[in-house]
Amino acid sequence: MKRYMIVLLLFVLNSLLAQQKAEVLMTVNGKPVTVTAFEKMYTKNLDLVQDPAQKDIDNYMELYTNYRLELEDAYQKKYDTVAKLKRELATYRRDLSKKYLSDNDVIDQMVKEAYNRMKNDIHVAHILIQVSPEAAPEDTLKAYKKIMTVYNKAKGGADFGQLAQQYSQDPSAKQNKGDLDYINVFHTVYPFETAAYNTPVGQVSKPFRTRFGYHIVKVLDKRPAKGEVEVAHIVTINKKNKKGQPVNQEVDAKTRIFELYKKLQSKQDTFENLARKFSDDKNSARRGGRLRKFGIRQMIPEFEKKAFSLKNEGDISEPFQTKYGWHIIKLIKKYPVPAFDQIKHQLRQKVMRDERSKMGKEKLMKRIEKQFPVTMTGSMDKVYKVVTKDFFVNKWQIPQTKDVNETLFVINNDKKVTYKDFYEYLYRRQMHNQGSYKQKKQVVDKYFERFKKDQLFKYYNNHLEQIYPDFAQTMQEYKNGLLLFNIKSDMVWDKSVKDTLGLQAFYEKNKQSYKLPKRYEILMAQVNDKKTAKKIAKDLAKGKTVKYLKDKYKSHHILVKQKDYTKQDKLLKDHPVNDGKPVIYQEGKQYIVLYLVKVKPEAVPPLKDVKGRVTGDYQNYLEQQWLKRLKQKYPVKINQKNWQKLRAKYKK
Repeated sequence: MKRYMIVLLLFVLNSLLAQQKAEVLMTVNGKPVTVTAFEKMYTKNLDLVQDPAQKDIDNYMELYTNYRLELEDAYQKKYDTVAKLKRELATYRRDLSKKYLSDNDVIDQMVKEAYNRMKNDIHVAHILIQVSPEAAPEDTLKAYKKIMTVYNKAKGGADFGQLAQQYSQDPSAKQNKGDLDYINVFHTVYPFETAAYNTPVGQVSKPFRTRFGYHIVKVLDKRPAKGEVEVAHIVTINKKNKKGQPVNQEVDAKTRIFELYKKLQSKQDTFENLARKFSDDKNSARRGGRLRKFGIRQMIPEFEKKAFSLKNEGDISEPFQTKYGWHIIKLIKKYPVPAFDQIKHQLRQKVMRDERSKMGKEKLMKRIEKQFPVTMTGSMDKVYKVVTKDFFVNKWQIPQTKDVNETLFVINNDKKVTYKDFYEYLYRRQMHNQGSYKQKKQVVDKYFERFKKDQLFKYYNNHLEQIYPDFAQTMQEYKNGLLLFNIKSDMVWDKSVKDTLGLQAFYEKNKQSYKLPKRYEILMAQVNDKKTAKKIAKDLAKGKTVKYLKDKYKSHHILVKQKDYTKQDKLLKDHPVNDGKPVIYQEGKQYIVLYLVKVKPEAVPPLKDVKGRVTGDYQNYLEQQWLKRLKQKYPVKINQKNWQKLRAKYKK
């Protein structure tokens, strides 16, 4: 304990010294902003900024100062206390914290292990003796002795299939003699998978426990993994009457599938067309019979076996029957096990969802237990007394004793955990096993150890910001961004949309800046040959309409467009157009006819025609006015010495 307190004191002193050494660039409303904070954001955004002017450190300093002013306003207006924002921040923290809530080295090992196992399929048989994870010690011992008896018989040479039929409590064992066929990674619970992959072919594993009970596994075969396969299929299903008999034997599933197979053999039609027209699987029929790719154990065995037996893309199977009907399969593509880099992200997600991720959490838990000591201040004897027989028949109530709010233990000399906290934990985990009352102390102790770990883990999770500076920084950046987005929405973006009177007034005051210059409305016609272009020019000179041109020259693939241009546009500079005199020019293999329809004088457009531009300008105006008020409200003081030093570092 003394050693831990010394380490903690040194950590605090180092943090204080680091703060003292941090050079202050500016203060905003009396709050310091360090050179490091500015420099980190500046260098981080350099590659993202497209405008060269904004890369200039002087310009960026102005942008950064405005950012700090707007952020200060958000905090002063307590945006960080808004329930919606707090919920969003909590969601982000929950997602961000995931990589800190397990030992990443262990998870990386689990991912690599999963990939290595993925390369092989294992043919296994097993024997199960059922026992609940919450079983009483005597029931657990009874199950263990039984599996050991079976294990010794198997090791002694007894037929494994007969042992499975005789002893296994897996309901399927009577029919399959414990044979589970081939498995691959993630097909079974992790301890079972581990036993299967670690047992040599022909050997029987030592007994091991899963949440289902005790098992032994015999490995019957090992082969390179088949990966995945993509196929299309045609299926025909017998139409049956109420008595379960085919309605018409002449058009039953078997007859129909062989008729379709003959058409495929004689190439009278394609597989895809026949699937669309005749397959009884309506979902896949729409896609020409195409199914999603699948691996072993994802289809019924007969279908899987036939699909993987096809060798070349385009191969078609003979008709075969399953419990669903009659099928023909066409191989589209086979997918071998991909390279590790291609699949590691997907494997990591599976590992994190799988029970094997607990190993990463368990290793992390050992570090947490060392880092944050637990000091018992209460007595477990008090707990044993209040946990009555009712707990074991799900009728127990949280006691209302005087000491219920007293401290049971303390985490890291900081977090107090009360008896009531533990009682509430127990209340949610009451049992339906009256016989377990005999082991009351062991049961309560087991729950207490779990509860203590839960409380330690929560404490660790709640202090991630103090433990990991990078986590704290990322959270602060996200929080600042969230606050800034919401206050700017209220002060600028949403206001510019909702304040219609303000927008109109801004437009009236600045309408001359939206004046449209003198414009030339040009009709452009494009065709493939010069002769037709000349005919079009003559028709335009006679005042013919666009509809007339499109109808008359439809067979010549005419394209017509009408658009306003100014004298500054390249089109009019290159091809001056006079009133009433069409211009023809060649562009590649196309001939273009230009015709001046009319000249539009300078004009101020109505607000509705330039609302987008006006709204954008109004937003800029609102933000500038807001910043003007903020500069008066929150004084900014620049440390010129530190600023000039920083400026010299980046000024080119």
